[in-house]
Amino acid sequence: MTTAPVFNAIVGQKHATRLLKTFIRNGTLPHALLFTGDEGVGKKTTATAFAMACNCLKLKSAIRHHRSPLDVIDACGDCGPCRKIAGNHHPDIIRVAPQSSVIRIAQIRTLLQTLTLKPNEADRRVVILSDAQAMNPEAGNALLKVLEEPPDRTLLVLTARQTSDLLPTIVSRCQHIRFAPLGAADIKRLLAATGGMKPETAEAVAALCGGSYTRAVQLIDSRWLNRRDWIIQVMGSQMADNGTLGIRAWLAWSEMLAKKKDRIEESLEIITMWLRDMLVFSTDPQRVLNQDRLEALSTAAKQARQTQLLQQIDAVDRALTALRSNTNARLTLDAMVLQMAGACIR
Repeated sequence: MTTAPVFNAIVGQKHATRLLKTFIRNGTLPHALLFTGDEGVGKKTTATAFAMACNCLKLKSAIRHHRSPLDVIDACGDCGPCRKIAGNHHPDIIRVAPQSSVIRIAQIRTLLQTLTLKPNEADRRVVILSDAQAMNPEAGNALLKVLEEPPDRTLLVLTARQTSDLLPTIVSRCQHIRFAPLGAADIKRLLAATGGMKPETAEAVAALCGGSYTRAVQLIDSRWLNRRDWIIQVMGSQMADNGTLGIRAWLAWSEMLAKKKDRIEESLEIITMWLRDMLVFSTDPQRVLNQDRLEALSTAAKQARQTQLLQQIDAVDRALTALRSNTNARLTLDAMVLQMAGACIR
């Protein structure tokens, strides 16, 4: 990941960029690519770098005259097409993204209409369809038409979290490239480049973000850290009493979680992270994500049983799945905390 959309500036995705460079050097470009991986690992940036490399005038000339080694297969960033693509105003680099969290059939129909026309100026027209998992079924089926009969000089790049989020017929028509989570060292280096951050803060955030630079940037926000600390404090109180606080206390917590509707999923991810750390702390402290809260974690881990933690993690996972299916948030959270409370009773 980088702000400069060229292969050699992308952090932590050597396997993906090496494959793409090989396709370009050998002239074996697939008509459709599917990039999968967590948000914030470089999929969209790599898609832009790919579009630039496919249309870079200097790279095209270099490949025509000799077989270049892979480490020099990259866009120059200076020619006309490179500058236009980097500036997001190239007429033949088409970007499709969710509108209000959904990619609708109208967007795909508009794309199909555009693709009936020849590219304006690009050697290779590139369609970058971000967050393809957001396509509704109608949009997904409509996209199949262009995947089955790709227009001349047109490449499609889809990005998604995982293949299971897409129609199998779409996945089968794409060359799949998996993007790995970024390493903690890569995250720390990217955060350091932003400036003004203490090394200990960067280290804590790099451990917590799960290999996602996007999530790391979100975690820098003091509101996230304050919310995490509040959740840790409440969970410590709830679980230390082995359920004796009563159901009302757990339901009161559910009510507080539900008040911040736009942060419910984030809160459940924090809860899962803390429960997971409690589970692994006694056997492998080095794998703990909340490295900056080891003292509190040590106390919490002594108060919980393995079976209890597994049951609570399962309750949170079920709640997350239900919320992503648009169930009633308050009822879902009530069910979750009741299950968590029940797991505390010895």
